[in-house]
Amino acid sequence: MQKQNAAERLKESIFVLERRQDEEEKLLREQFSIAYESIKPINVLKKVINEIATPSEFKDNLVQTVSGLVSGYLSRKLLVRSSTNPILRFAGLALQYGVTNFVTKNAETIQAVSMHFINKLTDKYRKQ
Repeated sequence: MQKQNAAERLKESIFVLERRQDEEEKLLREQFSIAYESIKPINVLKKVINEIATPSEFKDNLVQTVSGLVSGYLSRKLLVRSSTNPILRFAGLALQYGVTNFVTKNAETIQAVSMHFINKLTDKYRKQ
């Protein structure tokens, strides 16, 4: 009686494992299908276009960095101009580095302050 009971339990366990294997195979096939669709060239191109079209943190950081670099470069050019004095040129590089870091790190604050002053100026001209 125990042998028959053990054999039945073994058959039941095998049946359960076969069903689980079938379900996992279905899931694996679905995942493979999804992965295959995502790497098709047309889908990759669509994804890239969507990422370019939507605003992202990368674009914001890029704008902040570029504005920092431009402002640093302009500040150096205003200080140094075309001087050949090495001390003045070094001071210009230090100023460029400092302004670039300051503008990059505080871009949102600078933008808010700038908008405040622009709004005040436009309001002042509207009243006149």
